[in-house]
Amino acid sequence: MRSFIDTIAQLSVRALPLLTLLAIPLGFLFLEFPANMWLADMDPFYLRINLFIAAAVFLVIYGIGQRSRVSIIVYLTICLMAGIANYFVISFKGQPITPADLSALSTAAAVSGGYDYVLNVQSIICIALFAGMCAALMIQPAPKPTYRAPTAALNLTCAAAVVLGLVSWFQTTDISERYDVSIDVWSQKESYAEQGSALCFLKRMQDITPQEPVGYDHSTISELIDAFDPVQLNTEPVEQAAFAGSDGVASVPDDAAGDLPTIIVIMNETFADLSSYPGLEDSAAVPIAFRRIAAESIAAGDAYVSAFGGGTCNSEFEFLTGSSMGHMGGGVYPYTMYDLGHVESLVSHLANLGYNTHAIHPESPTNWSRNRVYAQLGFSDFTTKAAFEGAETLRDMVTDRATYDHILQTMEGAQGPQFFFDVTMQNHGGYDTGLIPEADLVSIAMPDGEPFAELNEYASCIQRSDTDLAYLVEQLEQTDHPVYVCFFGDHQPGFADTLFERTHDGVGADSIGIDAAQERYRVPYLIWGNAQARERSATLGWDRATASTVSSLNYLGSQLCVAAGIPLSSYQRFLLSTSQTIPAINLNGFLDANGTWQGYGWDVDEQTEAVLVAYGCVQYDNLFVRDKGIAEPAALSS
Repeated sequence: MRSFIDTIAQLSVRALPLLTLLAIPLGFLFLEFPANMWLADMDPFYLRINLFIAAAVFLVIYGIGQRSRVSIIVYLTICLMAGIANYFVISFKGQPITPADLSALSTAAAVSGGYDYVLNVQSIICIALFAGMCAALMIQPAPKPTYRAPTAALNLTCAAAVVLGLVSWFQTTDISERYDVSIDVWSQKESYAEQGSALCFLKRMQDITPQEPVGYDHSTISELIDAFDPVQLNTEPVEQAAFAGSDGVASVPDDAAGDLPTIIVIMNETFADLSSYPGLEDSAAVPIAFRRIAAESIAAGDAYVSAFGGGTCNSEFEFLTGSSMGHMGGGVYPYTMYDLGHVESLVSHLANLGYNTHAIHPESPTNWSRNRVYAQLGFSDFTTKAAFEGAETLRDMVTDRATYDHILQTMEGAQGPQFFFDVTMQNHGGYDTGLIPEADLVSIAMPDGEPFAELNEYASCIQRSDTDLAYLVEQLEQTDHPVYVCFFGDHQPGFADTLFERTHDGVGADSIGIDAAQERYRVPYLIWGNAQARERSATLGWDRATASTVSSLNYLGSQLCVAAGIPLSSYQRFLLSTSQTIPAINLNGFLDANGTWQGYGWDVDEQTEAVLVAYGCVQYDNLFVRDKGIAEPAALSS
């Protein structure tokens, strides 16, 4: 018996090195398998590179942990948590984790309560393997404590050497070029699945650093902007030239500021018209009030965004700065990553014209670093969740109407022109909370005959937003001062991936092409004006018939200024002129003047290519180089 026990003990000792080596591929499996059903089909080339990265991370943790069993478990725990987290992010947003997501962990935590966290089979298998590996490690005979300073120093030195090697490799290797890695913005999760999460994540880390565009020259930017003829923009009735300063920034004489209209911009959380999907045309997915108001509006149509299922801040960024995520790449959140203090924006432009600038978001002010970014962009005050204590809620979220009432109350007795930017929260995912009252829950019949609970709850929220928008318009129609409302959604819900497949006979959008891919990045917009505003626009020569019904958020702020007869800066003129050649642009590609979607790097005509390059240079200069001399805004009140 004693001999048998000794034999088992000897085998256990010999098993520890094998378990240690097994930890590397097992960690890779934990990282990939929860969200990657095609792992078995991964190219051996990418498999080897990802295993190399996993081995390097393991050696660092193993060395810091003094080659202990606990350090192996720590490594496996990190891989497992990252893999399952990636699965949930893909489930909720339709996109895998990016480096920028790590800079917004507090925002993710703040808005994560509305989702239903259910593990898939792959995740459960990984958890079972993890438990088995931990058990196998812990039954190994505990080594005698033989801590020695030289051995500990050697372990730490080895870990440091691996870290330095990784950093050197990362800084000197163009991952995209060296390993032929590309992230398809139409189907990012497929790119991660085919090339490995670790390798794609590191590739995106390299993409975060702004790259100077080809042909960029700071000294020629002013000439480049001026080369776009503002006469073609049909803005002569607004008498723009009378307001343009020598630096290209519009300003208004003090005695003219009182003539400026009130501007209300509502970026409505996840507002989309999903009745555009086949089979849903006459369903409860139709936003009836929105369509009625849009038909009577000064301008209306479809706007293409760069966010899907989440990433609200990027829609804000595009609208407020006139920048396009198409020039910045995927996996980037400018709000959390860059200093926007000297960027020309719609906010700074209106502030220069004498507007009081108000930001509203009935949630935590730190979400997406808005408390910092809004001050940098030029908002004079920021109303957050604290101001809506006791306000009406839907699914435990402050209703759209509560924010509209705040705007109406602020308008009463306000002195000077007012600009409101309202980022609503009511329709935020997920859509399986079960918190919609039974009497208010709609039911949509799917073409395949199967129920779709998420769509039903989502459509119920949109109906409430629809009603609240009609309420706001009704109230504003009674005012005796011109008021313009620009209303649009920030992105479609994350389940639109599934919705597309179920309404297209099981075919995914990413397998069809760019036109189908863009269907999930389309949101409705309108620019409405009350009676005084409509009269103002008509007097200024506005003609809805000449307005484009297809746009993107980067142009929408400038288009709003034209419709409302607000003086334009040279930068806004440039954007509007650009929109004549490229009517819409987002992360996925751009629409050319012939109405054809193009991808970046595709062959296009010389004029389109020249305009695209010019836009990239002007945007880069505005965001990262040129100091516009805009005064640093004071701290925000909340």
